[in-house]
Amino acid sequence: MMRKNFVILLIFILISNPVFLPQISSNSNVTGNGITIAIIDTGIDYNHPDLGGGFGDGRTVIGGYDFIDNDSDPMDELGHGTHIAGIIINIAPNSKLLAYRVVDYNGLVKSSDVIRAMDLAISDGADVINLSLGSMSESNELRKSIKQLTNSGIIIVTAVGNSGPIVGSIGDPAKYEDVISVGSQYTDEVNSTLAIINIDSIEEDLIGLPMIDSVPLTDNLNAELKFVNYARDEDLIGIDLSGKIAVAKRRGAEPGDIVYFSQKESNVAKNGALGLIIINTMPGIIKGRLLHPGMAIDYKPSIPTLLITQEDGEKILKYIEESNSPITMSFRNDNLTNFVSLFSSRGPVSSFYAKPDLVSFGEQVNSTWLDNSYKFQNGTSFSAPQVTGTVALLLELHGDLNKDQILGILGPSASPLTNSYNLYLPSTLQGSGSLNIDKALQSPLSIHQSQLSFNLGNQQPTNSQLITLESLVSDSLEISLDHNLQNKDIEIIFNSSTFVLNGKESVVVELNNNLLKSIQESYFDEFRLLIKTNYSNTVFTIPISTYFYTISLDIENNSESHIVRILGIENYDQALLRIYNTDNAEVDEQTFSFNEEILLNLSPGTYWINAIVSSNDNFEFGGIEYIVHPNSNLSTLDSNYDSSTWIYVIITLVSIMILIYYTRKSSL
Repeated sequence: MMRKNFVILLIFILISNPVFLPQISSNSNVTGNGITIAIIDTGIDYNHPDLGGGFGDGRTVIGGYDFIDNDSDPMDELGHGTHIAGIIINIAPNSKLLAYRVVDYNGLVKSSDVIRAMDLAISDGADVINLSLGSMSESNELRKSIKQLTNSGIIIVTAVGNSGPIVGSIGDPAKYEDVISVGSQYTDEVNSTLAIINIDSIEEDLIGLPMIDSVPLTDNLNAELKFVNYARDEDLIGIDLSGKIAVAKRRGAEPGDIVYFSQKESNVAKNGALGLIIINTMPGIIKGRLLHPGMAIDYKPSIPTLLITQEDGEKILKYIEESNSPITMSFRNDNLTNFVSLFSSRGPVSSFYAKPDLVSFGEQVNSTWLDNSYKFQNGTSFSAPQVTGTVALLLELHGDLNKDQILGILGPSASPLTNSYNLYLPSTLQGSGSLNIDKALQSPLSIHQSQLSFNLGNQQPTNSQLITLESLVSDSLEISLDHNLQNKDIEIIFNSSTFVLNGKESVVVELNNNLLKSIQESYFDEFRLLIKTNYSNTVFTIPISTYFYTISLDIENNSESHIVRILGIENYDQALLRIYNTDNAEVDEQTFSFNEEILLNLSPGTYWINAIVSSNDNFEFGGIEYIVHPNSNLSTLDSNYDSSTWIYVIITLVSIMILIYYTRKSSL
């Protein structure tokens, strides 16, 4: 009888609380009351009992529109928006929802429909907008619309996308500077489909994807690494792999070469290898399998076999090549909480600002689904609404706050993710860190900007940025600033490092980043600003990125135009300038040859100007923030260039700099 009662109780618990998130607020007094959230997605199944069981006044879902069927009934037919709604309501249970259906029956969405939905959401009274959708193609009209909305005080939360682990893979609209961009991290469950690879000599953690049909990894495997090229028969002549972990590249040496995973695994196992790591030969990662049609009749997998990304593989090969002593590693199944999901899209997106802003749990999130059901889902789409719900709590707690103020709470209060060696994961993966709802609600400060980026060059050796420390409490707040900078090429100087704020005061702090040594090659570095208060023992952090360039831009303003000079290079074939107006999101581009004078006609505003300079098939990169004051009285640059092509060239080059940085850092 006791067993039967236990089963009934267990079923009751599962039915009465089926939505499960790794964290919700412990403050039951803050519930999102009075806050309206617009979900622009596939619509919402508003009949779900956890979502109010109806539609309209007095319900949870109070309004919306269907832009696919062009009617006022935004019923969800795909489930995606319903899942998002359940996550938000679980965190902010007293908030109200607006549903806008913009995703068609094939899962496609038009940027024009998103713009119309956002405009209607504002008319309908939305305070926050959740956009768990995106595209790798660029829409300048969408960017302009989002800038206008955020300038009016609307908070827009976006998912970074699921194009990871490729570097620079964040698309529209998550790459915009005016939104809060959210990536995904693993939960605290052990994930048997992944393995952690530790390399002690360089204090590096990597994630490996065990191949389908591979021998499972039951214990930690620790051994010396041995690179075996493509693990063909000819690659293994005279090589003893006894007690070692083999490292091989995917495919073969020539485009037409076929070397199956099964052949690689069998070949290294026969030579005594304890395990095999296969490096992908293209960006990203795949789910490979060992068993396949046409394999050897007597083949049977015999050792653990993992696949890793091309980027991580290049790191390992560099370490093996440059090390004077054997490189050892271990790989194991373990808790992955401190890891960003493999699928979560990565930065960078610009050298002037950073994305993502933070991460939250996006693996195996259980939430509301169609027909009064529930479903587990993976993806950054389900990380973003956790932040959206938290934004609703903060708006209820503090009143009207703009995007910078909200992000100034969420970012610095996030829990930074670190690897097994207590080193911060790159901000291009995690932003400020993992969403910490309770810490955000208890934060006495909004610190904005929540991430900083500096551009330095040999002829541009100093760059200054401002942050605002804004007290959220009525008590006297004592604040101290420090940093964990280790790079000897630069120094960071504050105009002051200690402050006292009485009541809800604010202070602006100037940070100067000064170059101390000449730059021989472009690279990237990052560290953290550390902020402490007397309010608690909490340390708030801000990621700070520095882009070191071999070329610099100098701009002179004359009576008719702005003359640009490219410094640090004697000759070049072509220079592309990408000019972004941060005030109105206008993007313009012009291309110049070496002997051509570079003249820009710019209206008053703040500009981020990137230069890509090509010389003998090599590229150099530089950037500068440039302000045109109102008394300049100059016309707006008009360009017919397609910005969507070059923006990805810029992102690619910045990504290469970041890869160089992490390789260089680990070899120090």
